Amino acid sequence: MGISKEVLAAEYERRLGIFRKIMAKDGLDALFFTSTAQQAYQMGCKWLSNYTLTTRRDIAYVTPDDEPYLYVPTGGQAVGARKVSWLPADHIQADELDVATAKFVQGLKAARPRIGVYEPREVPTYIWNALNCRDIEVVDITLELTTERQNKSEYELDRIKEASRIAIGSVEHVVRNIAPGKTDREMVGLAEGYVRAHGGEDTLILIRAQKPHTFIARATDRVITEEDLFIYSVEMAGPGGYWTQCVRPIFMKKGNHPEAYRILQIIHEAEAAGAAKFMPGNRVCDVAAAIEEVVFRNNLKMGVWSGHGMGADLGDCVDIGTSNTMEIVPNMILTLHPSVMSDEDGLLYGNTWMSTEGAPVCLTPDYADVHYLDDLRALIK
Repeated sequence: MGISKEVLAAEYERRLGIFRKIMAKDGLDALFFTSTAQQAYQMGCKWLSNYTLTTRRDIAYVTPDDEPYLYVPTGGQAVGARKVSWLPADHIQADELDVATAKFVQGLKAARPRIGVYEPREVPTYIWNALNCRDIEVVDITLELTTERQNKSEYELDRIKEASRIAIGSVEHVVRNIAPGKTDREMVGLAEGYVRAHGGEDTLILIRAQKPHTFIARATDRVITEEDLFIYSVEMAGPGGYWTQCVRPIFMKKGNHPEAYRILQIIHEAEAAGAAKFMPGNRVCDVAAAIEEVVFRNNLKMGVWSGHGMGADLGDCVDIGTSNTMEIVPNMILTLHPSVMSDEDGLLYGNTWMSTEGAPVCLTPDYADVHYLDDLRALIK
């Protein structure tokens, strides 16, 4: 579904309001962002400009009395960015990023400018040196802006829901095509092709088909057998670059991998317990603690993840853990995918959820309780 110019303009003004709010509250002379084309590291510039970087790195900045600027490495990228970004065309330029950064800092009027920087630890040395070409004060705005972004707008929710629809479609495509004799790479290739053909912009499709069935990774040329348990995880950005994820185990034959199937039932319980805490008034650590309580009560072990946020970037800078005290607000997006292990095996399963004023809503509910290949194929026409 296309997005009207009016909706995009309103979203731009909403975000500009958040930037100006932070600058006013913290007494800042500017905000500065740098992003890379790497997944999970685009949010700063991307959220500001609505432009998804194709390669290398970009920078962006905004001051209280002007609209934001975006600088990209090449002239071709500048042309492309002007077609999709909501920034004024003359505010999108190609330049050496350290040169552009130094010009921006030198142009600030304050004697010792206070500059809010998002993810300052991710700023490379050559840009950091340019940022400090004069006496400035750097203020880390990472937590503040990440928190401000959690109440997703209707525009953002629409994009995440569309991505979730495509992700579920890719699950169906895998179920229709998986068969003994094919390789893991063939299945990932089929899935990536489906996602791209249906509007996906970026993908991270990982699988696991060997014990422990917990730690998804890139596919190899391993040949699928009828005895397999195939873990399919699709993380993807749909139209507009908004991310979602679902993880589905596919038991190739009924009755195989009984320990993994037992763990899966506990994961369902753990996910439900975490989702029950995903409500305004609670904190992200409450979600993590509820998941871990179920796992530990059943004498199992946590693997690596309980999940993370989703939105304009993969993870959206929110990790689900018992140390994360971020407050849950309406229209927040979390992917819950408990990673659980026993001494014999393990499993990963998960869905993307949206908080509301009441109970949370699962955005990837399809085939949540059906895991045997024959049963899945009976449902998927």
